[in-house]
Amino acid sequence: MNVEDLTKIDVGFYENMTNDVYHKSSGVSKSVLDMSVVDLYKPEWSRVCPIDSDKIKTFNFGDAMHAICLEPHRLKADFTVMPDFNLRTNSGKQEKKEFEEYHKDFKILTDKEHKKLCLMYESVMSHPKARALIEADGIAEGSYFWKDDETGLLCKCRPDKNLSNGLLVDIKTTPDIKTFNQSVDDYRYYVQDPWYCDGVKRFECEQRMEFLVIQKNIELGRYPVEVISLPSEVIEYGRDVYRDNLNQYAEFLEQKKEPKTKELEMSFRFYQKSNEYYGDAI
Repeated sequence: MNVEDLTKIDVGFYENMTNDVYHKSSGVSKSVLDMSVVDLYKPEWSRVCPIDSDKIKTFNFGDAMHAICLEPHRLKADFTVMPDFNLRTNSGKQEKKEFEEYHKDFKILTDKEHKKLCLMYESVMSHPKARALIEADGIAEGSYFWKDDETGLLCKCRPDKNLSNGLLVDIKTTPDIKTFNQSVDDYRYYVQDPWYCDGVKRFECEQRMEFLVIQKNIELGRYPVEVISLPSEVIEYGRDVYRDNLNQYAEFLEQKKEPKTKELEMSFRFYQKSNEYYGDAI
C-alpha cells in the first residue's frame, strides 16, 4: 500500500457526485482519520471487508433526516413507507413479505418511523434559525477533493450544505441535546469542523461551520432543535489533532512507520482486583 493508491481521482469540486460514489472514491476522509486513530490498518480493512447485508438495518434514521431536510427528492426516490400489516394472521405476514420484496431497492420506513421523521422535520422548520439554514441558498451534499500540501495525500469531504455566505451546515441527530458536547468528543466533531472548513476554503472563501442539532428523544411532546457552533479553541485543537492524524497515517501508508500492536486496556475492576491481590500478598 502506498500514497499513490489514494490519488486516483482528480482534485476538484463535484456538485452532482452521489453519496455512494463519494464513499467509494479514493481519498482520506474524516471517517478514515477516525478509523486510523483506532487502528492504522482499519481503513483498508473497512474498504475490503465483506458486509453481511442481512445483519444491518436498511433504514438509517440519520440518512432519512438528511434527505427530508436537504434532498426531499431523494426521500421520495430512496425511501418508502410500509403500511401496518396484521402480523397475527398468515395473510398479514404474507402481505408484509410481498411488500418488502417489491420494495427491496428502497429503504423502508415503518409508519411509526415516518411519523417521527415528519414531526422532527416540522420541529426543525419551526425553529427560526434552523429554518433559515434549511431554506438558504447553497449546495447540498457537494463533494470536495484536495491534495494535502504536507503529505501529498488526496483528501476529501462532503458537507451537508454549503451556503453562499461561507457557512457550512452539518445536521446531527442526538439522543439528548443537553449532552451534545459529549457527542462532539465521542464522535470527534471537533475534528470534522476544521477538516471540512479547511478543505472547502481551498476552493472558496474562508469557511465556518454550524451544527443543526435535532434531538431524537421526545421531550414534553416535542423534538428539541438547536443551532450550535464550536468554541474557537476547540476548533484549533481539532485542527492540530487532524494534522497529527494525517501525518501518522501518511507515514503508515509509505511504510516509514511500522505501527505497534495495540495494547489492550484493562478495566478498572481488573486493576482493583490485582491491587487487592498484591496487597494481601504483602
